[in-house]
Amino acid sequence: MTYSFHLGVNLEGLPEDVRLEIGRTMQQIADAVTTIPPSSAFWSSMKDSLLQIDVRGYRVVYRIDTGRRVIIVVELSRLR
Repeated sequence: MTYSFHLGVNLEGLPEDVRLEIGRTMQQIADAVTTIPPSSAFWSSMKDSLLQIDVRGYRVVYRIDTGRRVIIVVELSRLR
């Protein structure tokens, strides 16, 4: 079963190329976690974890909602 992603933050103020790159990156993450077996210890560690990735000068913080099978972006900040 596949995962999707949801932007829980507003990207309107960002340049279009940055918004698109963040979307592509989150889709790649959703595609990757889909391949992890349900029995993997990875999933138990994700229940309360926040993850982050830096994309084009922005830090994207996200979590994995295993019940809804969705990656949710919960925070976005510009790197200095």
